[in-house]
Amino acid sequence: MSRTSPPIVCAGPSRRSILRAGVLGFLGLGMDDLLRLRSLGASPSLPPTKARNCILIWLAGGASHIDTFDPKPDAPADVRGEFKPIATSVPGLQLSEVLPNLAKIMDRATLIRSMTSPEADHDRASHHLLTGYRPMPAQVFPSYGSVVSKWREAHRGMLPPYVAIPDAPAFSSSGYLTPAYDPFGVSGDPNQEGFRVSNLAPPDRLTLERLLRRRAMVKSLDEFARDVPPTPLTNSRDQFADQAYSLMTSSAAQAAFRIADESPAVREKYGRNPFGQSCLLARRLIEAGVSFVTVNDRGAGPLGWDTHAQNFPTIKNTLAPPLDLGLAALISDLADRRLLDDTLVVMMGEFGRTPKINPNAGRDHHGRANSVLLAGAGLPGGLVLGKTDERGDNPAERPITPADLASVLYQKLGINPEHTYDSPDGRPLRLVDRAQPPKELL
Repeated sequence: MSRTSPPIVCAGPSRRSILRAGVLGFLGLGMDDLLRLRSLGASPSLPPTKARNCILIWLAGGASHIDTFDPKPDAPADVRGEFKPIATSVPGLQLSEVLPNLAKIMDRATLIRSMTSPEADHDRASHHLLTGYRPMPAQVFPSYGSVVSKWREAHRGMLPPYVAIPDAPAFSSSGYLTPAYDPFGVSGDPNQEGFRVSNLAPPDRLTLERLLRRRAMVKSLDEFARDVPPTPLTNSRDQFADQAYSLMTSSAAQAAFRIADESPAVREKYGRNPFGQSCLLARRLIEAGVSFVTVNDRGAGPLGWDTHAQNFPTIKNTLAPPLDLGLAALISDLADRRLLDDTLVVMMGEFGRTPKINPNAGRDHHGRANSVLLAGAGLPGGLVLGKTDERGDNPAERPITPADLASVLYQKLGINPEHTYDSPDGRPLRLVDRAQPPKELL
């Protein structure tokens, strides 16, 4: 049966928008990048709060909770796996042997062992964990970093408020808000020699002197566009261009990303690998005034923590060592610099893995049970919240949903989880719905 396509209606760009787009390209700036630097609307004022910043460590692919933060030494061999439990700095709390450095700092962290979600598909589960909402038809909800970016519009400084290293996980976007609240992607490996953020630097052949001349030309071209009534979009693009220009010419903004300024000892402490140096860069950005940083840990290769095969050697030799060293260094470093009370650290992935080891010596997707590590922001150190059954299959005590976690994160960051924003069709949508946040975490 043939289908008739609906007619395409396009009013075409205005003279002002054509000029503006051309000017941005002339400056060597991409419109997509600029739209992520400034939001289009005002946001509520920032109330007093302990946690002014957040660093989200995202374990892309979904880490096995049983082989990391929720070992089951008394389970059958085809469940407990190859790793032995080790003691931690918290009496009675054990982690997997692949996390010796994190074991030493668990008295500074809160461990949730009963995170649960009905979603076990990567995209759907990522949306659930990164927004607090299960996916809905034709509706993408904003991620935590995007909400923070919008909420703190009036308080943002020179740097982008929401940064992803090296790039953003799926569904860590602005959702139904606008692309202006998407994260600023670093798009590079901070562990590489000569690392620089391409989106914050002019093209190689564009000197500062030439940039200044082009800036003057922008001002001149603006005069030719005055006969066209401005719109919110064109006005915002003017602001985006101003912000991008300031970023490229600001020594303070450039310095925040200059990870080579750190001493060799500090860099070694975090681990000379992409994940460890991403954690170190996250700390530098938080110090410089960025409100929300996501470190997207994809492991080595596209599968990341999605260990359907060869789960145990992959975790032991590839995935766990950088996480163990880098995250432990980050939490310790924030504490030593007296930044931990002001910074909420969250480590999670989209789901856990099945208790039963599959024929490929791997574990498959498992949404019903997952572990989340939190630190800072006044959270109680050494607290273990909830537990799973003897196989790690389901929560046995204190099941916590992504909405419950979302409510905690927002409240720790001084954001009202019951606040509403309008969807594109005009419906008011709460930031969090049907949540029962654990009182121990508030």
